[in-house]
Amino acid sequence: MDWKSHAVIGAVSASAIAFFLGSHDLLALVAAAAVGALGALVPDLDHQSSKGKQILDAAVIAAAFLAVYTNGCGATLCIPSVQSMQATGLAVLAMLGAYFVFFALFKPSHRGITHSLVACVAFGVLAYLIFGLRLGIVGFVGYLSHLVADKEVKIL
Repeated sequence: MDWKSHAVIGAVSASAIAFFLGSHDLLALVAAAAVGALGALVPDLDHQSSKGKQILDAAVIAAAFLAVYTNGCGATLCIPSVQSMQATGLAVLAMLGAYFVFFALFKPSHRGITHSLVACVAFGVLAYLIFGLRLGIVGFVGYLSHLVADKEVKIL
């Protein structure tokens, strides 16, 4: 299955779950669709040439820089102080580094660990810690939709 199909299935599945969980305004459903679509692309991070990996690499870098840049600045654009970056900003940069180091050093095989329920749950927990419960659930659902669509649902 191609990346576009996975993204659409993840977005639709996540939006349906978000609606079922009580998200009825358009902005919340769009956010759920975006998180679900990205979640549906995550299992293919183990494939170096996948479009999903290219999109997610760019998204991770953009999110990290945005988080660091806006950390402690409120709604205005500013250059954050070292003190304001120490807590959240450095944690975001550490996660960014861990993301790239993991895939550079470990090079998981395609449809290996990233196509497992363990990775799906780990992604759901990470999405919960970053975005909260509702978007954590829709991220999990988006990821799971990829596994189901590939017919590759395994424990580990």
